[in-house]
Amino acid sequence: MKPPKFQVDQAIVCVNDDFSILLAQNPNIRVPKSGPVYHVRALYAVGGAWGLTLAEVHNEDVAPGYPEANFNEDRFAPLEMLPNDALAELLAESLELQPVV
Repeated sequence: MKPPKFQVDQAIVCVNDDFSILLAQNPNIRVPKSGPVYHVRALYAVGGAWGLTLAEVHNEDVAPGYPEANFNEDRFAPLEMLPNDALAELLAESLELQPVV
């Protein structure tokens, strides 16, 4: 099995939030959405793949003997960290200010 793509506490984003099959099986499960930043809480080896639980999404155990729902790592991408100058430019734009040179 390949090593996991992510580490515990790593910031990630959801790139595939179609959990319709999972929600059909258990409509009470909370699932991640595309857009927000999440942090890896734990990693699980599941059938030759890696599943994640997220610090921002908590679910009860699925059923007796079955742990909390986890999400396949392929549904996520690492949060890209912006260089400081790009971050400053975005911040300036969001505040409608001119960049300081």
